[in-house]
Amino acid sequence: MRVGHFLAKKLQAEGCLLAALTFKKSTHRFIAEEQKEVHYELIINDDEVATDPRKYLGDSRIALPDVCAGLGVESIWPLVVTLKQYARSYKDKYYYSFRQNVSDHEIVDYILSVYKYLNVFFDEFKPDVVIAPVFGDLRHIMCNLLAEKRGIKMLALADSKVRGIFVTTYGYQNDRGPFYDLVSVLNRGEAISSNLERARTYIREFREKFKQPDYMERVFRKKSIFQRAVDELRPWREILEWYTNRPINEVPALGITPDFRPPRVVLRDHFTRKRFRRGMDRFSYYPIEKLGRFVYLPLQVQPEATIDVMSPYFNNQLEVAREVAMSLPDDLTLAVKEHPAMAGRRNPSDYKKLSRTPNVKLIDYRLPNEVVLNRAELVVSPSSTTIAEAAFYRRAAIQLGDLGTTLLLPNVFRHTDMTTLPSKIKEVLRLNLNTLEYEQRLENFVAAAYDTGFAVHSLEIWDRGDDESKEKIWQFYRQEMLRVLS
Repeated sequence: MRVGHFLAKKLQAEGCLLAALTFKKSTHRFIAEEQKEVHYELIINDDEVATDPRKYLGDSRIALPDVCAGLGVESIWPLVVTLKQYARSYKDKYYYSFRQNVSDHEIVDYILSVYKYLNVFFDEFKPDVVIAPVFGDLRHIMCNLLAEKRGIKMLALADSKVRGIFVTTYGYQNDRGPFYDLVSVLNRGEAISSNLERARTYIREFREKFKQPDYMERVFRKKSIFQRAVDELRPWREILEWYTNRPINEVPALGITPDFRPPRVVLRDHFTRKRFRRGMDRFSYYPIEKLGRFVYLPLQVQPEATIDVMSPYFNNQLEVAREVAMSLPDDLTLAVKEHPAMAGRRNPSDYKKLSRTPNVKLIDYRLPNEVVLNRAELVVSPSSTTIAEAAFYRRAAIQLGDLGTTLLLPNVFRHTDMTTLPSKIKEVLRLNLNTLEYEQRLENFVAAAYDTGFAVHSLEIWDRGDDESKEKIWQFYRQEMLRVLS
Protein backbone atom coordinates (compact mmCIF):
# COMPACT_ATOMS: atom_id res chain seq x y z
CA MET A 1 0.00 0.00 0.00
CA ARG A 2 2.88 2.35 0.75
CA VAL A 3 4.90 1.83 -2.44
CA GLY A 4 2.49 -0.06 -4.71
CA HIS A 5 -0.21 2.62 -4.66
CA PHE A 6 2.39 5.27 -5.43
CA LEU A 7 3.62 3.23 -8.42
CA ALA A 8 0.04 2.67 -9.60
CA LYS A 9 -0.63 6.42 -9.67
CA LYS A 10 2.56 6.99 -11.65
CA LEU A 11 1.72 4.22 -14.13
CA GLN A 12 -1.78 5.50 -14.64
CA ALA A 13 -0.41 8.99 -15.30
CA GLU A 14 1.75 7.45 -18.05
CA GLY A 15 -1.39 6.06 -19.70
CA CYS A 16 -1.13 2.47 -18.48
CA LEU A 17 -4.11 0.20 -17.87
CA LEU A 18 -3.84 -1.56 -14.51
CA ALA A 19 -4.96 -4.73 -12.81
CA ALA A 20 -4.14 -5.92 -9.30
CA LEU A 21 -3.85 -9.07 -7.25
CA THR A 22 -4.49 -8.14 -3.62
CA PHE A 23 -3.30 -10.01 -0.53
CA LYS A 24 -4.91 -9.26 2.86
CA LYS A 25 -8.43 -7.93 3.27
CA SER A 26 -7.24 -4.55 4.54
CA THR A 27 -5.21 -4.04 1.38
CA HIS A 28 -8.11 -5.15 -0.81
CA ARG A 29 -10.50 -2.78 0.94
CA PHE A 30 -8.09 0.10 0.36
CA ILE A 31 -7.56 -0.73 -3.33
CA ALA A 32 -11.18 -1.58 -4.17
CA GLU A 33 -13.14 0.79 -1.92
CA GLU A 34 -11.18 3.49 -0.12
CA GLN A 35 -8.78 4.94 -2.70
CA LYS A 36 -10.33 6.79 -5.65
CA GLU A 37 -7.16 7.88 -7.48
CA VAL A 38 -6.43 4.74 -9.48
CA HIS A 39 -8.80 2.80 -11.73
CA TYR A 40 -8.23 -0.94 -12.08
CA GLU A 41 -9.60 -2.93 -15.00
CA LEU A 42 -9.52 -6.09 -12.89
CA ILE A 43 -8.97 -6.76 -9.17
CA ILE A 44 -8.55 -10.29 -7.84
CA ASN A 45 -8.77 -10.75 -4.09
CA ASP A 46 -6.63 -13.67 -2.94
CA ASP A 47 -8.14 -13.65 0.57
CA GLU A 48 -11.64 -14.11 -0.81
CA VAL A 49 -10.44 -17.12 -2.79
CA ALA A 50 -8.54 -18.52 0.21
CA THR A 51 -11.68 -18.28 2.38
CA ASP A 52 -13.47 -20.91 0.26
CA PRO A 53 -11.30 -22.39 -2.52
CA ARG A 54 -13.89 -25.05 -3.41
CA LYS A 55 -16.53 -22.40 -4.00
CA TYR A 56 -14.16 -20.47 -6.26
CA LEU A 57 -13.25 -23.60 -8.20
CA GLY A 58 -16.93 -24.40 -8.81
CA ASP A 59 -17.25 -26.94 -11.61
CA SER A 60 -13.65 -26.45 -12.69
CA ARG A 61 -11.89 -29.70 -13.54
CA ILE A 62 -8.36 -28.46 -12.92
CA ALA A 63 -6.13 -31.09 -11.26
CA LEU A 64 -2.55 -31.07 -10.04
CA PRO A 65 -1.19 -32.66 -13.25
CA ASP A 66 -2.72 -29.72 -15.16
CA VAL A 67 -1.02 -27.26 -12.80
CA CYS A 68 2.37 -28.95 -13.11
CA ALA A 69 2.10 -29.08 -16.90
CA GLY A 70 0.89 -25.48 -17.09
CA LEU A 71 3.74 -24.22 -14.92
CA GLY A 72 6.37 -26.47 -16.47
CA VAL A 73 7.38 -28.11 -13.16
CA GLU A 74 7.69 -31.77 -12.16
CA SER A 75 6.19 -31.26 -8.70
CA ILE A 76 4.26 -28.49 -6.97
CA TRP A 77 5.28 -29.50 -3.45
CA PRO A 78 8.69 -27.77 -3.31
CA LEU A 79 6.74 -24.55 -3.94
CA VAL A 80 4.13 -25.32 -1.27
CA VAL A 81 6.69 -24.91 1.53
CA THR A 82 6.85 -21.20 0.65
CA LEU A 83 3.23 -20.78 1.82
CA LYS A 84 4.06 -20.30 5.47
CA GLN A 85 0.42 -19.82 6.53
CA TYR A 86 -0.43 -23.22 5.02
CA ALA A 87 2.72 -25.33 5.38
CA ARG A 88 3.41 -24.10 8.93
CA SER A 89 1.24 -23.28 11.89
CA TYR A 90 1.34 -19.95 13.67
CA LYS A 91 -1.42 -20.85 16.11
CA ASP A 92 0.57 -23.81 17.51
CA LYS A 93 3.78 -22.02 18.28
CA TYR A 94 5.75 -18.79 18.17
CA TYR A 95 7.57 -18.16 15.81
CA TYR A 96 5.73 -20.72 13.61
CA SER A 97 5.54 -24.46 14.11
CA PHE A 98 6.84 -26.81 11.44
CA ARG A 99 3.53 -28.68 11.68
CA GLN A 100 1.35 -27.77 8.71
CA ASN A 101 -1.60 -25.49 9.39
CA VAL A 102 -4.18 -27.06 7.05
CA SER A 103 -4.63 -30.47 5.47
CA ASP A 104 -3.08 -31.55 2.19
CA HIS A 105 -6.56 -31.60 0.67
CA GLU A 106 -7.13 -27.96 1.58
CA ILE A 107 -3.67 -26.99 0.32
CA VAL A 108 -4.39 -28.65 -3.02
CA ASP A 109 -7.72 -26.85 -3.33
CA TYR A 110 -5.98 -23.53 -2.70
CA ILE A 111 -3.24 -24.28 -5.26
CA LEU A 112 -5.87 -25.12 -7.88
CA SER A 113 -7.70 -21.89 -7.06
CA VAL A 114 -4.55 -19.78 -7.41
CA TYR A 115 -3.82 -21.46 -10.73
CA LYS A 116 -7.36 -20.67 -11.86
CA TYR A 117 -7.35 -16.98 -10.88
CA LEU A 118 -3.88 -16.41 -12.35
CA ASN A 119 -5.08 -17.80 -15.67
CA VAL A 120 -8.10 -15.48 -15.43
CA PHE A 121 -5.69 -12.61 -14.83
CA PHE A 122 -3.54 -13.45 -17.87
CA ASP A 123 -6.42 -14.41 -20.18
CA GLU A 124 -8.76 -11.52 -19.37
CA PHE A 125 -6.43 -8.64 -18.59
CA LYS A 126 -3.56 -9.72 -20.89
CA PRO A 127 -0.76 -7.79 -19.16
CA ASP A 128 2.32 -6.64 -21.04
CA VAL A 129 4.39 -6.62 -17.85
CA VAL A 130 3.88 -7.75 -14.24
CA ILE A 131 5.56 -6.06 -11.29
CA ALA A 132 6.01 -7.28 -7.72
CA PRO A 133 8.14 -6.17 -4.77
CA VAL A 134 9.81 -9.60 -4.42
CA PHE A 135 9.23 -13.24 -5.30
CA GLY A 136 7.90 -14.12 -1.88
CA ASP A 137 5.93 -17.36 -2.13
CA LEU A 138 3.98 -19.79 -4.30
CA ARG A 139 1.60 -17.10 -5.64
CA HIS A 140 4.49 -15.01 -6.99
CA ILE A 141 6.30 -18.10 -8.31
CA MET A 142 3.24 -19.42 -10.14
CA CYS A 143 2.62 -15.99 -11.61
CA ASN A 144 6.25 -15.83 -12.73
CA LEU A 145 6.15 -19.26 -14.40
CA LEU A 146 2.85 -18.54 -16.18
CA ALA A 147 4.16 -15.16 -17.35
CA GLU A 148 7.26 -16.81 -18.80
CA LYS A 149 5.10 -19.32 -20.68
CA ARG A 150 3.37 -16.35 -22.33
CA GLY A 151 6.56 -14.43 -23.03
CA ILE A 152 5.68 -11.75 -20.45
CA LYS A 153 8.32 -10.29 -18.17
CA MET A 154 7.66 -10.16 -14.43
CA LEU A 155 9.85 -7.68 -12.58
CA ALA A 156 10.83 -7.75 -8.92
CA LEU A 157 13.60 -6.23 -6.84
CA ALA A 158 16.59 -8.24 -5.66
CA ASP A 159 19.41 -7.42 -3.28
CA SER A 160 22.57 -7.31 -5.40
CA LYS A 161 24.73 -8.13 -2.33
CA VAL A 162 26.54 -4.84 -2.94
CA ARG A 163 25.52 -2.66 -0.01
CA GLY A 164 22.65 -0.31 -0.82
CA ILE A 165 22.21 -1.48 -4.43
CA PHE A 166 19.08 -3.23 -5.69
CA VAL A 167 18.72 -4.82 -9.13
CA THR A 168 15.86 -6.19 -11.21
CA THR A 169 15.20 -9.89 -11.38
CA TYR A 170 12.94 -11.56 -13.94
CA GLY A 171 12.97 -14.99 -12.27
CA TYR A 172 11.91 -16.22 -8.85
CA GLN A 173 15.36 -17.70 -8.17
CA ASN A 174 16.94 -14.30 -8.77
CA ASP A 175 18.88 -15.59 -11.75
CA ARG A 176 17.66 -13.56 -14.75
CA GLY A 177 17.72 -9.89 -15.68
CA PRO A 178 20.06 -7.12 -16.83
CA PHE A 179 22.43 -7.52 -13.87
CA TYR A 180 22.84 -11.27 -14.38
CA ASP A 181 23.34 -10.87 -18.13
CA LEU A 182 25.93 -8.13 -17.68
CA VAL A 183 28.03 -10.11 -15.21
CA SER A 184 28.29 -12.90 -17.79
CA VAL A 185 29.17 -10.43 -20.57
CA LEU A 186 31.89 -8.80 -18.46
CA ASN A 187 33.32 -12.17 -17.41
CA ARG A 188 33.57 -13.22 -21.06
CA GLY A 189 35.50 -10.05 -21.82
CA GLU A 190 32.91 -8.81 -24.31
CA ALA A 191 32.59 -5.43 -22.58
CA ILE A 192 34.27 -3.25 -19.95
CA SER A 193 32.22 -1.55 -17.24
CA SER A 194 32.46 2.20 -16.75
CA ASN A 195 32.10 1.51 -13.02
CA LEU A 196 35.18 -0.70 -12.76
CA GLU A 197 37.17 1.80 -10.70
CA ARG A 198 34.19 2.35 -8.42
CA ALA A 199 33.97 -1.42 -7.94
CA ARG A 200 37.65 -1.63 -7.02
CA THR A 201 37.17 1.11 -4.47
CA TYR A 202 34.19 -0.73 -2.95
CA ILE A 203 36.17 -3.99 -2.69
CA ARG A 204 39.16 -2.24 -1.13
CA GLU A 205 36.95 -0.41 1.38
CA PHE A 206 35.12 -3.64 2.25
CA ARG A 207 38.39 -5.36 3.04
CA GLU A 208 39.53 -2.41 5.14
CA LYS A 209 36.24 -2.08 7.01
CA PHE A 210 33.50 -4.70 6.84
CA LYS A 211 30.26 -3.48 5.23
CA GLN A 212 27.29 -5.13 6.89
CA PRO A 213 23.96 -5.11 4.98
CA ASP A 214 22.03 -1.89 5.57
CA TYR A 215 18.99 -3.81 6.91
CA MET A 216 21.17 -4.94 9.83
CA GLU A 217 21.10 -1.37 11.13
CA ARG A 218 17.57 -2.05 12.33
CA VAL A 219 18.62 -5.32 13.99
CA PHE A 220 21.47 -3.76 15.96
CA ARG A 221 19.87 -0.38 16.58
CA LYS A 222 19.84 0.47 20.27
CA LYS A 223 16.41 1.51 21.45
CA SER A 224 15.78 4.50 23.67
CA ILE A 225 13.89 4.17 26.96
CA PHE A 226 10.85 5.62 25.18
CA GLN A 227 11.06 3.05 22.35
CA ARG A 228 11.39 0.20 24.85
CA ALA A 229 8.35 1.50 26.72
CA VAL A 230 6.39 1.61 23.46
CA ASP A 231 7.37 -2.02 22.79
CA GLU A 232 6.14 -3.06 26.23
CA LEU A 233 2.83 -1.26 25.77
CA ARG A 234 2.25 -2.39 22.17
CA PRO A 235 0.59 -5.76 22.98
CA TRP A 236 -1.85 -4.06 25.35
CA ARG A 237 -2.73 -1.51 22.67
CA GLU A 238 -3.31 -4.33 20.17
CA ILE A 239 -5.57 -6.11 22.65
CA LEU A 240 -7.58 -2.93 23.18
CA GLU A 241 -7.93 -2.52 19.41
CA TRP A 242 -9.07 -6.15 19.14
CA TYR A 243 -12.10 -5.38 21.26
CA THR A 244 -12.79 -1.85 20.00
CA ASN A 245 -11.94 -2.23 16.30
CA ARG A 246 -11.73 -5.92 15.42
CA PRO A 247 -9.03 -6.63 12.78
CA ILE A 248 -10.45 -7.65 9.42
CA ASN A 249 -7.52 -9.72 8.17
CA GLU A 250 -9.04 -13.05 9.13
CA VAL A 251 -9.12 -15.99 6.75
CA PRO A 252 -11.26 -18.59 8.55
CA ALA A 253 -9.60 -21.46 6.69
CA LEU A 254 -6.22 -20.40 8.13
CA GLY A 255 -7.26 -19.25 11.58
CA ILE A 256 -4.60 -17.48 13.63
CA THR A 257 -1.87 -15.76 11.61
CA PRO A 258 0.50 -12.85 12.30
CA ASP A 259 -2.15 -10.61 10.68
CA PHE A 260 -4.98 -11.97 12.84
CA ARG A 261 -3.97 -12.57 16.46
CA PRO A 262 -6.50 -12.80 19.29
CA PRO A 263 -5.43 -11.33 22.65
CA ARG A 264 -4.09 -14.60 24.07
CA VAL A 265 -1.79 -15.01 21.04
CA VAL A 266 -0.65 -11.38 21.27
CA LEU A 267 0.41 -12.02 24.87
CA ARG A 268 1.89 -15.42 23.99
CA ASP A 269 4.06 -13.84 21.29
CA HIS A 270 5.15 -10.94 23.48
CA PHE A 271 6.27 -13.00 26.46
CA THR A 272 7.61 -15.92 24.43
CA ARG A 273 9.83 -13.58 22.44
CA LYS A 274 11.18 -12.07 25.65
CA ARG A 275 11.83 -15.57 27.05
CA PHE A 276 13.49 -16.76 23.83
CA ARG A 277 15.69 -13.65 23.70
CA ARG A 278 16.71 -14.05 27.34
CA GLY A 279 17.59 -17.70 26.74
CA MET A 280 19.52 -16.80 23.61
CA ASP A 281 21.55 -14.09 25.34
CA ARG A 282 22.38 -16.34 28.31
CA PHE A 283 23.28 -19.40 26.26
CA SER A 284 26.73 -20.86 26.84
CA TYR A 285 28.24 -20.46 23.37
CA TYR A 286 31.44 -22.17 22.29
CA PRO A 287 34.38 -19.70 22.34
CA ILE A 288 35.59 -19.06 18.82
CA GLU A 289 39.15 -18.77 20.17
CA LYS A 290 39.09 -22.47 21.05
CA LEU A 291 38.07 -23.58 17.57
CA GLY A 292 40.72 -25.15 15.40
CA ARG A 293 40.09 -25.47 11.67
CA PHE A 294 36.39 -24.90 11.02
CA VAL A 295 33.74 -24.53 8.33
CA TYR A 296 31.19 -21.78 8.90
CA LEU A 297 27.44 -22.33 8.49
CA PRO A 298 25.40 -19.16 9.15
CA LEU A 299 21.77 -19.75 10.06
CA GLN A 300 19.14 -17.71 8.25
CA VAL A 301 15.87 -16.06 9.16
CA GLN A 302 13.01 -18.57 8.94
CA PRO A 303 10.39 -18.74 7.67
CA GLU A 304 11.64 -16.35 4.99
CA ALA A 305 11.54 -16.22 1.23
CA THR A 306 15.26 -16.51 0.52
CA ILE A 307 15.66 -19.96 2.03
CA ASP A 308 12.15 -21.34 1.35
CA VAL A 309 11.98 -20.16 -2.27
CA MET A 310 15.62 -20.65 -3.25
CA SER A 311 16.47 -23.69 -1.10
CA PRO A 312 13.33 -25.72 -0.35
CA TYR A 313 15.28 -28.98 0.01
CA PHE A 314 17.66 -27.41 2.54
CA ASN A 315 15.29 -25.29 4.63
CA ASN A 316 15.44 -27.53 7.71
CA GLN A 317 18.48 -25.70 8.98
CA LEU A 318 19.17 -27.86 12.02
CA GLU A 319 19.15 -30.98 9.85
CA VAL A 320 21.40 -29.28 7.28
CA ALA A 321 23.87 -28.42 10.04
CA ARG A 322 23.88 -32.05 11.22
CA GLU A 323 24.47 -33.38 7.69
CA VAL A 324 27.20 -30.86 6.91
CA ALA A 325 28.95 -31.64 10.21
CA MET A 326 28.85 -35.35 9.31
CA SER A 327 30.42 -34.53 5.94
CA LEU A 328 33.42 -32.55 7.13
CA PRO A 329 36.70 -34.25 6.21
CA ASP A 330 39.89 -34.48 8.25
CA ASP A 331 39.97 -32.33 11.40
CA LEU A 332 37.38 -29.74 10.34
CA THR A 333 34.60 -28.70 12.74
CA LEU A 334 31.34 -26.96 11.88
CA ALA A 335 30.80 -23.53 13.48
CA VAL A 336 27.15 -22.45 13.45
CA LYS A 337 25.98 -18.90 14.19
CA GLU A 338 22.43 -17.65 14.49
CA HIS A 339 21.19 -14.80 12.33
CA PRO A 340 20.88 -11.72 14.59
CA ALA A 341 17.41 -10.98 13.17
CA MET A 342 16.21 -14.28 14.68
CA ALA A 343 16.97 -13.06 18.20
CA GLY A 344 13.90 -13.93 20.24
CA ARG A 345 12.26 -15.93 17.46
CA ARG A 346 13.93 -19.32 17.72
CA ASN A 347 13.40 -21.56 20.71
CA PRO A 348 16.60 -21.91 22.79
CA SER A 349 15.94 -25.67 22.77
CA ASP A 350 17.07 -25.60 19.13
CA TYR A 351 20.42 -24.20 20.24
CA LYS A 352 20.74 -27.01 22.76
CA LYS A 353 20.14 -29.53 19.97
CA LEU A 354 22.78 -27.87 17.80
CA SER A 355 25.34 -27.60 20.58
CA ARG A 356 24.90 -31.32 21.36
CA THR A 357 25.20 -32.43 17.72
CA PRO A 358 28.47 -34.25 16.92
CA ASN A 359 31.13 -32.01 15.35
CA VAL A 360 28.98 -28.85 15.70
CA LYS A 361 30.03 -25.83 17.74
CA LEU A 362 27.45 -23.09 18.27
CA ILE A 363 29.17 -19.70 18.45
CA ASP A 364 27.75 -16.41 19.75
CA TYR A 365 25.30 -14.72 17.38
CA ARG A 366 26.69 -11.34 18.47
CA LEU A 367 30.13 -12.08 16.97
CA PRO A 368 30.76 -9.80 13.98
CA ASN A 369 30.68 -11.75 10.73
CA GLU A 370 34.10 -10.45 9.69
CA VAL A 371 35.65 -12.05 12.78
CA VAL A 372 34.20 -15.45 11.85
CA LEU A 373 35.01 -15.15 8.14
CA ASN A 374 38.62 -14.21 8.82
CA ARG A 375 39.09 -17.46 10.74
CA ALA A 376 36.92 -19.83 8.68
CA GLU A 377 38.36 -22.23 6.12
CA LEU A 378 35.14 -22.33 4.13
CA VAL A 379 31.49 -21.26 4.19
CA VAL A 380 28.64 -23.73 3.56
CA SER A 381 25.10 -22.36 3.28
CA PRO A 382 21.85 -22.93 1.38
CA SER A 383 21.84 -19.23 0.40
CA SER A 384 22.84 -16.21 2.42
CA THR A 385 24.45 -12.79 2.38
CA THR A 386 27.41 -14.33 4.22
CA ILE A 387 28.33 -16.16 1.01
CA ALA A 388 28.74 -12.80 -0.70
CA GLU A 389 30.63 -11.32 2.25
CA ALA A 390 33.03 -14.26 2.09
CA ALA A 391 33.84 -13.37 -1.52
CA PHE A 392 35.53 -10.14 -0.45
CA TYR A 393 37.77 -12.10 1.94
CA ARG A 394 38.59 -14.68 -0.75
CA ARG A 395 36.88 -17.39 1.27
CA ALA A 396 35.37 -20.20 -0.78
CA ALA A 397 31.70 -21.00 -0.28
CA ILE A 398 29.67 -24.09 -1.11
CA GLN A 399 26.08 -23.13 -1.87
CA LEU A 400 23.43 -25.80 -1.40
CA GLY A 401 20.53 -23.82 -2.90
CA ASP A 402 19.68 -21.96 -6.09
CA LEU A 403 20.00 -18.24 -5.29
CA GLY A 404 21.21 -16.95 -8.66
CA THR A 405 22.77 -13.74 -7.38
CA THR A 406 25.42 -15.42 -5.26
CA LEU A 407 26.08 -18.14 -7.85
CA LEU A 408 27.67 -15.38 -9.98
CA LEU A 409 30.38 -14.78 -7.39
CA PRO A 410 33.84 -16.24 -8.05
CA ASN A 411 34.08 -17.90 -4.61
CA VAL A 412 30.81 -19.86 -4.90
CA PHE A 413 30.47 -23.52 -5.88
CA ARG A 414 27.00 -25.08 -6.03
CA HIS A 415 26.67 -28.59 -4.65
CA THR A 416 23.49 -30.43 -3.67
CA ASP A 417 24.53 -34.06 -3.07
CA MET A 418 25.23 -34.42 0.64
CA THR A 419 26.72 -37.91 0.12
CA THR A 420 29.58 -36.46 -1.95
CA LEU A 421 30.01 -33.27 0.10
CA PRO A 422 33.24 -34.46 1.83
CA SER A 423 35.12 -34.81 -1.46
CA LYS A 424 33.66 -31.52 -2.72
CA ILE A 425 34.92 -29.73 0.40
CA LYS A 426 38.39 -31.17 -0.10
CA GLU A 427 38.34 -30.15 -3.76
CA VAL A 428 37.29 -26.56 -2.99
CA LEU A 429 39.81 -26.15 -0.17
CA ARG A 430 42.62 -27.04 -2.58
CA LEU A 431 41.73 -24.12 -4.88
CA ASN A 432 43.77 -20.93 -4.97
CA LEU A 433 41.43 -17.93 -4.87
CA ASN A 434 44.22 -15.37 -4.69
CA THR A 435 44.42 -14.97 -8.47
CA LEU A 436 44.00 -12.18 -11.00
CA GLU A 437 41.03 -13.98 -12.60
CA TYR A 438 39.24 -14.19 -9.24
CA GLU A 439 39.75 -10.49 -8.60
CA GLN A 440 38.54 -9.55 -12.08
CA ARG A 441 35.35 -11.60 -11.69
CA LEU A 442 34.67 -10.03 -8.29
CA GLU A 443 35.20 -6.55 -9.77
CA ASN A 444 32.84 -7.41 -12.64
CA PHE A 445 30.16 -8.53 -10.18
CA VAL A 446 30.29 -5.27 -8.20
CA ALA A 447 30.59 -3.12 -11.33
CA ALA A 448 27.55 -4.82 -12.92
CA ALA A 449 25.51 -4.02 -9.80
CA TYR A 450 26.41 -0.35 -10.16
CA ASP A 451 25.76 -0.43 -13.92
CA THR A 452 22.30 -1.97 -13.76
CA GLY A 453 21.02 -1.29 -10.24
CA PHE A 454 19.87 1.67 -8.21
CA ALA A 455 20.95 2.95 -4.84
CA VAL A 456 18.35 2.94 -2.08
CA HIS A 457 18.44 1.95 1.57
CA SER A 458 16.35 -1.19 2.13
CA LEU A 459 14.56 0.54 5.01
CA GLU A 460 13.56 3.30 2.60
CA ILE A 461 11.69 0.74 0.52
CA TRP A 462 9.87 -1.21 3.21
CA ASP A 463 9.76 1.02 6.29
CA ARG A 464 10.08 4.73 5.68
CA GLY A 465 8.34 5.10 2.35
CA ASP A 466 9.19 8.79 2.03
CA ASP A 467 8.48 10.54 -1.25
CA GLU A 468 12.14 10.77 -2.27
CA SER A 469 12.65 7.03 -1.83
CA LYS A 470 9.42 6.17 -3.65
CA GLU A 471 10.44 8.43 -6.52
CA LYS A 472 13.76 6.54 -6.81
CA ILE A 473 11.87 3.25 -6.96
CA TRP A 474 9.45 4.61 -9.55
CA GLN A 475 12.22 5.89 -11.82
CA PHE A 476 13.95 2.52 -11.63
CA TYR A 477 10.78 0.53 -12.36
CA ARG A 478 9.93 2.93 -15.21
CA GLN A 479 13.36 2.45 -16.76
CA GLU A 480 13.07 -1.32 -16.47
CA MET A 481 9.57 -1.44 -17.93
CA LEU A 482 10.66 0.66 -20.90
CA ARG A 483 13.54 -1.79 -21.36
CA VAL A 484 11.37 -4.92 -21.43
CA LEU A 485 8.61 -3.34 -23.52
CA SER A 486 10.89 -1.89 -26.19
